[in-house]
Amino acid sequence: MKNIIRKKNSGVILLFVILCFLIIPSLTFAQKLTHIVQKGDTLWDICEQYYGDSSLWPKLWEMNPFITNPHLLKEGDVIILFEKGPVKEEAKKVEIPEQKTPASVQKVEKIEPVKGIDIAGLTEVNAIGTLYDDKIETWGSIFATDGDKIMLSKGETAYVIFDESRDIKIGDKFFIGKSSSLLKHPITKKDLGYTFNVMGILTIKERLGRAQKGDEYFEKNNVFQAVIDESYEPINIKDALMPYESVSTCILPVPINQKINANIVAVKKQQQLIDPNSIVYVDLGSNSGLKTGNVLNVVKQNIVPNPDTDESFFTWRSSKLILPDIFIGRIMIIKCGPDTSTAIVLSAVEPFSTGVYVKELSWDKMPDYLSSMTTCIIQ
Repeated sequence: MKNIIRKKNSGVILLFVILCFLIIPSLTFAQKLTHIVQKGDTLWDICEQYYGDSSLWPKLWEMNPFITNPHLLKEGDVIILFEKGPVKEEAKKVEIPEQKTPASVQKVEKIEPVKGIDIAGLTEVNAIGTLYDDKIETWGSIFATDGDKIMLSKGETAYVIFDESRDIKIGDKFFIGKSSSLLKHPITKKDLGYTFNVMGILTIKERLGRAQKGDEYFEKNNVFQAVIDESYEPINIKDALMPYESVSTCILPVPINQKINANIVAVKKQQQLIDPNSIVYVDLGSNSGLKTGNVLNVVKQNIVPNPDTDESFFTWRSSKLILPDIFIGRIMIIKCGPDTSTAIVLSAVEPFSTGVYVKELSWDKMPDYLSSMTTCIIQ
């Protein structure tokens, strides 16, 4: 009889154990996944660390209602994690706050964003223009307006015609402007090239497609209707068109460690005096080692008569003493071509004109006069 009772009791116990495994498996198998907050942690850092997706942070916040600010977590707090796909192996062990956090779950250092100089408040970057070392081959021109308007401004319609060899698509953007006359190099006096002075921007909206000659109609694939997106100056019929090129308003200043000996050879719209925020053109480009962001010193030569010569007039004129250059300002390259560059004047001790020299400028740490300027995040 006792054996029967023992067998019954053993069966009841076994049945109870089985029921525990089946009904409440979380008590026997599951462990909550946790993360111990380290100094500087945020919810999106934690989501990036465990799931590779920082955008999951709202779900993590919902699971941890004790958190009042997802930006500011309290060091040592235990964050309950959720399972999403294959969670990283290191998250599967429950961590005890008093224990040293294993290296496998230590906070990954955030990468600080790279800051540049914001030139949007210094100049209109879409209107800086370009110096070409040869005659400018424009793509097309404005030939008509709605209502016989003489001048166009932002939002108005323009009718444009392109060289038939150009492949034009709806939605293409173009600079509107004028080519300068042939410029001479201010030092060598040789032919320098031409500047394209930007006056606005337009977008191609519709191909007109048909033309008439006498009684005949034929396809005209190079004529379009366009809209003026931006107008920096009054726009006129016969103004030329060149392909639009975007220029970033956020430039990372970088030193240049090689020797540079170039000149400022032209100025936007051929203005006479150059001062801060002026747009200037330099007679060197990427083929000579320049690149966007290079900061250069602007100097003028300091050459005086040699005092060791005799007083003969002709000897005095031919004998010179070269003293250190005189610093007069700084420029930063904002668009770099193969042989010419476009730059903005960051500072000027005094107004100057074309023909001044630009020289290399190197540093180990960004100088204060650059870091104190309006900054932006390099994308």
